[in-house]
Amino acid sequence: MLKALEIQALRADLGAIDLLLQGRTEDDDPIGHRQLSQRHARLTEQLATVEASVQHKAAVALFFSGGPVVGSRGIEATFAGRAVAIFQDLVSKQFAVEEIGELGRRGPVSLQTSSDMLVTNVVRGSVGLVLEEADQTDTFTDTQLKLVVDHVVDAITAAASVAGDDFDRALERMDPRFLSSLGEFFEVMHEKQALLRLVEDEREIELNAEAIRRGRERAGAATIHDSEDAEIIGRIFVLPAARRFELSVVEGEPPLTGAISREFAKSDLEVFLASEKGLGGRWKVRIRTRTVSRPTRPAKVTHTLTGMVGRVD
Repeated sequence: MLKALEIQALRADLGAIDLLLQGRTEDDDPIGHRQLSQRHARLTEQLATVEASVQHKAAVALFFSGGPVVGSRGIEATFAGRAVAIFQDLVSKQFAVEEIGELGRRGPVSLQTSSDMLVTNVVRGSVGLVLEEADQTDTFTDTQLKLVVDHVVDAITAAASVAGDDFDRALERMDPRFLSSLGEFFEVMHEKQALLRLVEDEREIELNAEAIRRGRERAGAATIHDSEDAEIIGRIFVLPAARRFELSVVEGEPPLTGAISREFAKSDLEVFLASEKGLGGRWKVRIRTRTVSRPTRPAKVTHTLTGMVGRVD
């Protein structure tokens, strides 16, 4: 079970036992008091173990309320299916971006089977669906899929947050196809007047009607345009650890600055650093330019170094 939900369940059980113990003493109900005390001790020990545990596998719960939820009975099947399918689509696209570097402009998403999650539980109350990583092999560090799910929740939170700057920063790293699916996710929520609570192992995000509206408007209005890679000659400086670059194209003019892409070949970097004129030398490089547009705000242009073509002597 998801760590946060297990902790909530154990605390609820402990609270119920505390109430029962308040109405009993060893004198008037020795057997009942003893059994409840033993149960309380076991739950306290179990709670301490769960709280101290570290969850390295991807797991997230989506709790829905509002329009598509009928009391505590259930949720509209069509809505639940669409919402979970789009959330999985976000995970698959982000996984492909982080593993390969970018998505194709159209067509199937790479590595989709590696990012598929399982619906492992249905939580009653405000109806919740628990999604967990399919591969349950033990690991001592966070899996790539767990990191990806964290980033998907970050993007949803940024789109719906009061501070618009959070979403602006997220857009700089977002794939256009991911943005399209993000807009679809909020559209489905808004269409059915649904509310959402996202629960991970150590954080909980509440999205009320206003937050859903903000997310829908922001994701729907933003556009991301990535240019084809352009070959540019300039004097380049690279910070490998920070994965940043600075390219001076025209002497005296401000340099192009930006990030080094995930698909930037390690061999390219090694050749560059090994060159006697590497640091600060003149190179022909491949640069991708991204333009992010949002209503009422000036377009933001960023540059990414995608590869080295060759040194220019």
